[in-house]
Amino acid sequence: MSVGTSRDNHRLARALGVAGIAWGAALLTAGPPIWRYLDDRGPTDVDQIALRFLGSRHLATGVVQVFFPTRFQRLEIAVDLIHTATMVALAAADPPRRRPALVTASVAVASATAGMAIRARSSHATPAGS
Repeated sequence: MSVGTSRDNHRLARALGVAGIAWGAALLTAGPPIWRYLDDRGPTDVDQIALRFLGSRHLATGVVQVFFPTRFQRLEIAVDLIHTATMVALAAADPPRRRPALVTASVAVASATAGMAIRARSSHATPAGS
């Protein structure tokens, strides 16, 4: 992989981390209003715990991506894919929570897809001087 591509991939991974930090911070600071916007009702106590957990998870993952941009990519992608699957299952099983579950599944799948694209870009880069 060329040095330029490596730097670009680190920048892209860090940008993904910053987005995760922003989403996590939004859920931690404005989770109930976001929920109300998506669902037209306030979150239950259980929903608020889930919002705090999810916000903390996105914040922590984002911080790791900023400081270690490509080191834990596989793990971060796996966490996002597992999160996507669990939210799709929740949406199917719990109609009152369907819309918030599908929104958070969409965020997780977008993050996983971006991470996979960065990894693919790394693996397809040609060595410098080739």
